[in-house]
Amino acid sequence: MREFTLITDVNTDVHPAYAEKEGILILPQYYYFEGDEVIYGDELLLDEETFYKRLAAGETAKSSGVNPDRARRTFEEELKKGKDILAIICSSGLSMSYNTCHRVAEELMEQYPGSRIIVMDSLNESGGAGLMLYMARDLQKEGKSMEEIRDRIEAVKMNFQAMFIVDDLKYLVRGGRLSAFSGAFGTLLDIKPILHLEDGKILPLKKVRTRKRAINELLRIAREMDPDPRYMYVVHTFNEPSAQELADRVESEMGIKVDRQYKLGSINNTIGAHTGPNALGFGFLARKGLDPALLGDDKEE
Repeated sequence: MREFTLITDVNTDVHPAYAEKEGILILPQYYYFEGDEVIYGDELLLDEETFYKRLAAGETAKSSGVNPDRARRTFEEELKKGKDILAIICSSGLSMSYNTCHRVAEELMEQYPGSRIIVMDSLNESGGAGLMLYMARDLQKEGKSMEEIRDRIEAVKMNFQAMFIVDDLKYLVRGGRLSAFSGAFGTLLDIKPILHLEDGKILPLKKVRTRKRAINELLRIAREMDPDPRYMYVVHTFNEPSAQELADRVESEMGIKVDRQYKLGSINNTIGAHTGPNALGFGFLARKGLDPALLGDDKEE
């Protein structure tokens, strides 16, 4: 069995320190502000504080997916080393990055006969997608082949959950990640919808009044879905204190130890352009399905 490299893109939010330690390669995506000719996301990055201050000041941020030439260079470097590639990419329902990587892979396999590149559509984002890389790396360490890893992840892919709340839905609506109708929920009576990824799209899961109660419901829903303790990732946008508090509650209320070094981290700015500041949530691998009885909207005054 040939050696193979795990590759992903920045929108899966695999922790950079973990990726570096484990040899996972991360393809950049890109973001920029309307009216500004500067494009960030590759060698040029914008720190979180500046990025979210500009958003809060009313600037509109846009994003774009993986660059085909960058993907080609990254893939080809591994092929030239005699390695195959297993790439797990963010949802095709929210980005063209999967299609880009898939097309590049097909072209390179013709150019390099005998090479093998598998590109998987995670149908997920942020921690929900990133945990698939953590599972893939665990299986790779066990000596599993690319095909075995692909089959294992495909078998449980829809059980990887990404659930989160945001302070203001306008960013998701503006970026086309959420319908204007769904976004209207958040403009009434301090409604804080719990959002999740379903079939690769961001959808409201439950409408809750106030951020505090939304966090309580987020935890309750996740707890009832019986998360696999190996695969829990807490994420945030420029609000690490809230993420640490959420991790504390995951530990105390679910009995799941959160790896603060590699499984608590910032949502990258490409996604942050659509969530806005102060987003909070987690990815996890559910061992039970979602009970519809948990989803009645909050009616308490």
